[in-house]
Amino acid sequence: MDNINDLLDRPVSAYMYTTSHMETQPEPSYNIIENILVWTLIAGTLLSYVPQYYKIYQNKTPMGLSESTIVCGIYSCVCNVLGTIQQDFYSLTHCSRNHSCYTDVIPIIQLVAPLICIVILYIYYLLYARNLYSFLPDINTDSYAKNSEKILQIYIRSTYHAVINTLLILLFIFINTVCSVNTIVNSGKVYNIISAIFSIVMWFPQIYMTYRLKTAHSLSLIALTVHSLGCFATVIYQRFLLHQNWLVIANYIIGGLSEGFIVCLIMYYRKCNYSTSNEVLNMNLFSNIETTL
Repeated sequence: MDNINDLLDRPVSAYMYTTSHMETQPEPSYNIIENILVWTLIAGTLLSYVPQYYKIYQNKTPMGLSESTIVCGIYSCVCNVLGTIQQDFYSLTHCSRNHSCYTDVIPIIQLVAPLICIVILYIYYLLYARNLYSFLPDINTDSYAKNSEKILQIYIRSTYHAVINTLLILLFIFINTVCSVNTIVNSGKVYNIISAIFSIVMWFPQIYMTYRLKTAHSLSLIALTVHSLGCFATVIYQRFLLHQNWLVIANYIIGGLSEGFIVCLIMYYRKCNYSTSNEVLNMNLFSNIETTL
């Protein structure tokens, strides 16, 4: 036991792996069902954002989407990917020796997919952010200046977020380079805890915005529904097939529940708006009938 602890406490740079005296073992492979499931999850994640991209492009505005939710989602995904790599650091660095690289890397690819998608979503948000406020010809100068300042602040904040995420990645590289395996694994736990915190916080701004607007605007109901179902499918895959730690999948559980709640909220407001529209229409029809009589 002491020898194992000594090995784990060594810096990563001190490891020298040799394979000349190792027994060759066949690489453990996924069965057909697991392969279909994981690649379906990856493809489904990438495709599920398409309705949201199209909705923003169609409306030429990200109205209805919370900037804070998107940004917190990026932080959550970044920390989740970095934390999972660090928690699986030992198996990843030994995958070639153990002939298990495919099995060890696939979960990381599956976690990178939503990160790529939400970064693209943020780019879409920034591209159409200038249309969040309509500048009418007769608008007064003070309002125009205030709205211009709000849009400028959105772009300034995006620069800060890019710098912070870069620092998180540089810290990740530094820890993996100079620290012991135990320290790396513990760092991974911290990253995943931060990811879980962001995954909880990120949905409050979106829920509040949907509640305040009482409509979806450019928020895609199809994308939210698919994301919610995809989150629960990811939990099943990561936990019960790959046996990942609960810290790795906590954000998916929270995300699935939160997105499902937003879908229900939008459906409720649509029903209310439909009922209100029918009441107004019926009142107008009744007035027309009375006038005719």
